[in-house]
Amino acid sequence: MWLEKEQLSALGDAIETVLADEGYEYVPLPPDDAPARLADIESFDVDIRLAQLSMGVNAEERHIVLIAADGPADADETTGLTMEFDYRRGYELRQQIAAVIAAGRPLCPLCTAPMDPGGHMCVRRNGHHREE
Repeated sequence: MWLEKEQLSALGDAIETVLADEGYEYVPLPPDDAPARLADIESFDVDIRLAQLSMGVNAEERHIVLIAADGPADADETTGLTMEFDYRRGYELRQQIAAVIAAGRPLCPLCTAPMDPGGHMCVRRNGHHREE
């Protein structure tokens, strides 16, 4: 799934909120008991440039449900994907999302646009001063 950084951040925040609302407390497993990583379980050949993302909770199973699509719901040619994972994987996904966002380009404190290593022309400064 192709997501913008802001979408990824919002997804991470939503997962964090669900886990807090459900009272989930992460307890690390001993290395020998750790399950296989999700990427090791199955391989998918799906390429979706995200247009819609919905999240729900299956409280009985203690699962988070994500529904993704690459176009509007009323479109004839829409590719969709549904994922369901337990709260533990949700917590771990939240940690990975935080790491990905932290590794990205820093945001401009004025306009919140990503800054290149050489700075950027900030629109909130009307392009007069280069942000470093």
